[in-house]
Amino acid sequence: MKISVAQLQCTSDAESNRAKAKELVELAAGEGSDLVLFPEMSVLEFFPRVCHDESFFCCAEPIPGPTTEWFAQLARQNNIHIVYNHYEKSPEHLFFDACAVVNRNGEFVGRQRMMHIAEAAGYDEKFYYTPGWDQYRVFDLEGWRFGIAICYDRHFPEVFRSFLLQGAELVLIPTAVAASEPFTDVYAMEMQAAAITHGVYIAMANRVGREDPLHFIGQSMVISPEGKILAQLGAESTAASTVEIDKASVTRGRTRFPFLRDRRPDTYGLVSQSPPL
Repeated sequence: MKISVAQLQCTSDAESNRAKAKELVELAAGEGSDLVLFPEMSVLEFFPRVCHDESFFCCAEPIPGPTTEWFAQLARQNNIHIVYNHYEKSPEHLFFDACAVVNRNGEFVGRQRMMHIAEAAGYDEKFYYTPGWDQYRVFDLEGWRFGIAICYDRHFPEVFRSFLLQGAELVLIPTAVAASEPFTDVYAMEMQAAAITHGVYIAMANRVGREDPLHFIGQSMVISPEGKILAQLGAESTAASTVEIDKASVTRGRTRFPFLRDRRPDTYGLVSQSPPL
């Protein structure tokens, strides 16, 4: 299977953002990709950088909804699976950071909401987002099983383990990582470790460019189950990169690092408990 990570700079001009996304889908399809992953808020400006502005709630829409249909049409036209991220408004009038999966036939496959909500300078996310409660779904496309960890979710090992215990071989991570984040210096290292300890491929698609006060760092990447960076984009450019992944590498990684074989679930009762504050 071939997968692509796409990174782009978005503005308040939604049509321009969609035009860039369309070009990246066509680029990935031209390279023979089977699946393309877009960053967090794929075709929207990153509005959580603005503190407490209720006007951005109008950007939200149902999933599936108009943006789902737009990406579905792209998927059909280019014969490629697409995973994109958008601002979701639920029937209960709640707002989520959510990903949608559409298959190469243009069919909506399902949705994953962000489960852990960050709050930091430039990330006023607790104002805009409700934490998801739909657990950690694993999707199956053409024999590959994958989960989606949205941005801040990637820092929690329990997320990866939840996917793994459902048979995931790949974890997709749409992000909006800026240079000001405290995690930037371990950006790649952290995901390499997660790939090794869980025996999965990791594909991470990040935003690029400046959206004051944030400067997104790009560097979207694909990492093997043995922790090798197979592809990594630059820090500034709108681009896509395509790599081939294979299940033999999953087997090799889990054999070389046999953590799954040696797990002791009977001793992990404390894991689900809240730590003392």
